[in-house]
Amino acid sequence: MRFDAFPWRPYIWMLMPILLLLSTTCSPKIKGWSQESYRSSGFDNDALNQERLALLPVIVLERPVEKANTPEGRTPPAPYSPPQSPPGDSQEGVPLNAHDAYRVCLGEILLSKIQSRRPNLRLVPSNDALKRLNDEGLTGAYLKFNRNFPKVGFDSASLKDFGRALNCRYLLVTQAVVTESKADASLSIIWTFGRQSVLHSVRISGQIWDTVSGQQVWEGSGVGYNRLTAYEGLPLIEEMANQAVDRLLDTIMP
Repeated sequence: MRFDAFPWRPYIWMLMPILLLLSTTCSPKIKGWSQESYRSSGFDNDALNQERLALLPVIVLERPVEKANTPEGRTPPAPYSPPQSPPGDSQEGVPLNAHDAYRVCLGEILLSKIQSRRPNLRLVPSNDALKRLNDEGLTGAYLKFNRNFPKVGFDSASLKDFGRALNCRYLLVTQAVVTESKADASLSIIWTFGRQSVLHSVRISGQIWDTVSGQQVWEGSGVGYNRLTAYEGLPLIEEMANQAVDRLLDTIMP
């Protein structure tokens, strides 16, 4: 049989879209969601507008965390507990040398977006907050807080000391985690050829504490994520961080 007699042209036209897809790097689409998980009955936007709010530097965690179980009706003294990873879900922690970069990036985005949404809010940026704590001799207390907060929360004495030093009634404490999770190989889409999809995400949770009452008055979280499959370019951390911070602020500063 002659080669030119084989009806190969229809197959070429069928393969061309697949070949074009394989040769093109797709831009990942960043998605997000938010949740308000706690708000005390006496706390609202008017209260926030009337008082000063201090931002403490973002605490970057190595892995996702879950809320600890607490008796009903009580403010949780320890906001977070060690994570329980789903079976078969492989997760990689954030490299230690990336923590400072993530902290600075998220802190700048958070400050910029709060100022944009609430330009009249009496706000103390995190850098100013650290300087004031240092000037008041609370550097050691802050380092202890930064190390222990994810496990034991805010103790009443430190909370009130911080409030006096910063001259603020409310403190916003944020925690963030950057993750990469590899899902099972998928054969449902032909062009992945069984390759694993990878979920990248930035999750930021925020808590507002009242330095007068010594109680937590608000908590919420925001997530920016992208599920990356074969032949898609890596998403930028800044893009996911912007999405996560926007979703967090949607719950407290809509």
